[in-house]
Amino acid sequence: MPAVTLPDPPSAAPAPVTVAPTPPPVDDPQPPVDDPTPPVLADDRYDSYIRTVDRRHQQLVVDLVQVFEGQAAREGAIEDGIDQDKAQYLGLYVHNQNPRLRTLPLARDPRLDLRGGDCEAPLSHQLTKLAADARAMSGSVPTYYFALTVVGGAVDRVQEFLAINAY
Repeated sequence: MPAVTLPDPPSAAPAPVTVAPTPPPVDDPQPPVDDPTPPVLADDRYDSYIRTVDRRHQQLVVDLVQVFEGQAAREGAIEDGIDQDKAQYLGLYVHNQNPRLRTLPLARDPRLDLRGGDCEAPLSHQLTKLAADARAMSGSVPTYYFALTVVGGAVDRVQEFLAINAY
C-alpha cells in the first residue's frame, strides 16, 4: 500500500491584524458646524391646542389642529362622527387629526394676544394666563385654540380664539 501524504492541519494561531497608523494631530481645527437640526416648524402660522406652557425653559408644547368655519365646520364635524343634528348648528369646528406633540421655543419677546388679557402686563403674568386658558375645558373640548406665528423656529406670536361655539 503506497503512503499517502496529508496536508498539515490548519494553524490555530489568529491571522495577523493590520492597524492603521494614527493620523497626526491637526494644528488648524475645523470651525464648529452649525446645529444641522431643522426647526420643529417652518416659519408660518399654525392653529393649535397648547398642552404645556413651560415658563422656566421659555417653550410651549403644542398639538396642531385644523380649524373649520361655516359649512366646512359642519361637514368636518359630521366626518368626525358628530351627530348631524348637533353639527348643523356649528359655526366653528376644531379637528384634532393626531395626538403628536411638538415642543417649540418662545421668541425672546413674544407677543401674546389673549382674550381678556392685559397686553401691558409682564410676560410672566401673560404666560400664567396663557397656561390657565390652555387648561380650560368646556366639557371634553378645550375652550380655546391658539394661532401660533413661528419665526426663525420660535413662537413669535400667540393669538387666542374660542374653540367652542357660542350659542
